[in-house]
Amino acid sequence: NRVIEVDADGELLWGRVEDEEPDVYYDVEIRPGKDHGVNCQCPCGSPPAEGVCRHVVAVLFAYAGQCGEEREMLSAADNAIKDRAKRGRSEVQVQPTGGEPWFGVWHAASLKSSTHFNKSYRVTIRSLHRRANLCNCPDFANNQLGTCKHIEAALHKIRKHADYDKFKDQPAPFPYVYLSWEADNAPCICVHRPRTTAPELEIILNDYFSAAGPFCRRLPDDFFRFMEIVEERGDIHIGEDAVEYARHQAADAARRLRAAEIQARIRDSGRVPGVKARLYPYQIEGTAFLAGTGRALLADDMGLGKTLQAISAAVWLGRYEDVKRTLIICPASLKQQWAREIAKFTDLTTQVVQGPPAERGVQYRQACDFFVINYELVRRDLSVINETLRPDLIILDEAQRIKNWRTQIASAVKLIPSRYAFVLSGTPLENRLDELYSLMQVVDPKVLGPLWRYMVDFHVTGERGKVLGYRNLSVLRRRLMPVMLRRDRHLVSKQLPDRIEQRLDVELTAKQRELHDSAMSSAGILARIAKHRPLTPTEQNRLMAALQQARMACDAAGLVDKETEGSPKIDELTAILSEVCLQSGLKAVVFSQWKLMTKMVEHRLRRLRIGYVCLHGGVPTAKRGALMDSFRDDDSIQVFLATDAGGVGLNLQSGSVLINLDVPWNPAVLEQRNGRVHRLGQTRKVQIITMVAADSYEEQVFSLVRNKQNLFDNVFADDAAEDVVGVSKKLLETLSADDTPELKEGAEETEPVAEAASEITEEPEGAAAGEAAYEISARRAGGDDGLIEEQITHCIEELQQAFGARIERIMGAGGGLLAVLDEVNDEADRVAARLSSAMVPVAVIDLRTLKGLSRLGSGSPVAEGKTYYEAAGDQEAGESRLLALAREKFKAAQVLAGQQLTSGAVEVLQSSLLAAAAHRAGLDNPVPIGEAAVWLYGEALPRGVLNQQEAELISRGVALSQCRSVPEPLLSDLLRDTELFVNDERPSQL
Repeated sequence: NRVIEVDADGELLWGRVEDEEPDVYYDVEIRPGKDHGVNCQCPCGSPPAEGVCRHVVAVLFAYAGQCGEEREMLSAADNAIKDRAKRGRSEVQVQPTGGEPWFGVWHAASLKSSTHFNKSYRVTIRSLHRRANLCNCPDFANNQLGTCKHIEAALHKIRKHADYDKFKDQPAPFPYVYLSWEADNAPCICVHRPRTTAPELEIILNDYFSAAGPFCRRLPDDFFRFMEIVEERGDIHIGEDAVEYARHQAADAARRLRAAEIQARIRDSGRVPGVKARLYPYQIEGTAFLAGTGRALLADDMGLGKTLQAISAAVWLGRYEDVKRTLIICPASLKQQWAREIAKFTDLTTQVVQGPPAERGVQYRQACDFFVINYELVRRDLSVINETLRPDLIILDEAQRIKNWRTQIASAVKLIPSRYAFVLSGTPLENRLDELYSLMQVVDPKVLGPLWRYMVDFHVTGERGKVLGYRNLSVLRRRLMPVMLRRDRHLVSKQLPDRIEQRLDVELTAKQRELHDSAMSSAGILARIAKHRPLTPTEQNRLMAALQQARMACDAAGLVDKETEGSPKIDELTAILSEVCLQSGLKAVVFSQWKLMTKMVEHRLRRLRIGYVCLHGGVPTAKRGALMDSFRDDDSIQVFLATDAGGVGLNLQSGSVLINLDVPWNPAVLEQRNGRVHRLGQTRKVQIITMVAADSYEEQVFSLVRNKQNLFDNVFADDAAEDVVGVSKKLLETLSADDTPELKEGAEETEPVAEAASEITEEPEGAAAGEAAYEISARRAGGDDGLIEEQITHCIEELQQAFGARIERIMGAGGGLLAVLDEVNDEADRVAARLSSAMVPVAVIDLRTLKGLSRLGSGSPVAEGKTYYEAAGDQEAGESRLLALAREKFKAAQVLAGQQLTSGAVEVLQSSLLAAAAHRAGLDNPVPIGEAAVWLYGEALPRGVLNQQEAELISRGVALSQCRSVPEPLLSDLLRDTELFVNDERPSQL
């Protein structure tokens, strides 16, 4: 029978015991009886003939074990005191500053400190024989011993005094009140009475203290009243330790009331004013817990939004509790992410602290609400933080970074004073209980008590002190409950979205930065040349090679130089997989474009002893199914590692976390990766983490990719009909914006550019290989440069949008575009001016002017022009532009559907339907999706352009395009009906 709880109070021994039946408990009472017997009461109903029941026996055994633990604790306390006495003799210098040797004040300076920061403290000696002395060091405040190495150093020096034998028994000059750790029910406020006390004071002391010394009134109110009574007297000493203990009792009571009030206010409102986000119910609970508790540990699983909950609680405290400065301490890779999240969810200001010391000093003085620094800066900037910034709230993210309390960083973090502290960690305990102890030192050192007591209470040790196991974990849980909140995915799964996406910024090493910047400098020169003239094929290839080197350097320097080992991204991956796989037992999918990068990851996985399978383009198709089966069915295989080539056609729903180690150029490739895990049949919530090298070309690519809501816009949009995608104008602008010297008009490159990049041997795989082989020139008729052709295509479509059926002809002339209209007016001139650029100037003329120019024969400026569009020719071709667009869109949707990209396929199908409907109605352009319903039922149906079934088909396409995910049967039906509609046939059924 398991004993849940045991308590001894005087002659009563009480215990709660679990019965053999589940959820059945008995409360047992045991008292002394006659003739050294015992009187036992247990509601189990065992017959008296059987003597005491098994529940009573269980309580007695538990109590005996508890007594043994108390003896062990006393032994541990003695050892802790001896340790401090030993260190006091070798690590501390003391000097008297006032009073007598047996009752006075001393100055203590640490020669060596466990916190790595030497400081001085004030020691008050009140007794040479009992532990009634005082020190203002942190160890004395928390060790529950009534002494510290500074006190022991002072006592050691006093004992070496020449007259020690003469004054060692001298009484205190007057009564003193102190906090005793030797009394029963310690800690306890006690009074020490000397041999003689003033009669009036004696009456007061008798009224508030028992004859044995402990305070006998109600704490803390009556103690504060006692202090007021004796405040003006000079014949009694009130110790700071006793006062601080009473204040702590009062603060605890007020904090409990305040916490309940704050939590009730936040829960009742269901929102946090000033936070621009809809919080899930569990996040409201977490925000209320943090704000209400004030100093707390939030240990939610990865992906549950600890960052948003901490920001929300900080906003609440700023609004209602006068919190003006919040210091966020996090790994360097998360600094920018915190800044983005704060900007996204609030209107508050943020300062990311970085750079050399002089710049950081200025940054700490900024008038901002949030300051974000990495852990390494705390140790360097501790004095500035405490003297200049003086934060009201500290937020520690990924707080397991201070799990080793012996490190300088952990010591520095704990030396920052603040009213409030939020400690965030998905893994507060990884290997040993002392890791949790280190985190709780920041939250509230009193929760778990001193380390020596913590070791006795919760550790089972061998004869030599080696930890063999752990005990009393239910007691540990109860102690943590008021200040720690943890929820896992299973607990809140019904509240979570199906897909959670996170960007993780990763800092480059010095070597990575060198390789990256060299490549970007070369690419920048070529991009500036491209602004003034078309690049030659050789220059185009060198530009792409330079960009490829930059992207590889963002992953690992070893991908470029084949020598440098390690990668910050792999270090971050290690931390993620330790939490996801080793701590939570989940499965993860890891993608990279580079085969060599996957080899580096394999090496790290073997060190972590995490089972994995690896799939790349070199794995035969016949063997791929076995790898997927192993990942799905074998619990020991927790990681599926793949390149983009190997990842084609994969179904990896058994994974619930996907990590992208790099960002592909093509947003479709990124979505294909994500779709391997987040797809039909997935039963878990999916978390997607994309690593991005901070302040790099990869960051620019990621920004461009994320700005495209439809992942295939760059391929299937109206202005992108080419077979081979070129380097976009926006990308060239990004590259040429770097600090590369401006080239003069017509200037030629005089030195070799990106020679190192041209020698790169590591190639991306699969879709990535296609990206690396992108040509600058797109598919075109003739030898025009692809970038110019892209701009020409864009201008032609803009002209068609602006003038529609008014266009008679569009032709290329003199390096620009000439649009022939039925009539030219001021508005037409303004459109031409707007579309003109240095690369492609645009002009407009009417048909009469064109005929006049034609009479000039070979001398005409349009004689050698290339015709891009002619109204008569298009009519003779038999297929309108809108119908061609509709059919092209439909083909694109088929490709997307074949890749299981249902959302993208439905969106393109909807565009195909609207283009075909516009063709039937004789419109110049498709109706915008937002106006489709009004047009269908206000014009198309009443005019007989479409029938009821066709209108319902288009409405269905529009509705499905708004859905985040579409079941495959619905997509198949929509594909079939759209094909019939686009081919001018009636839908079979709706």
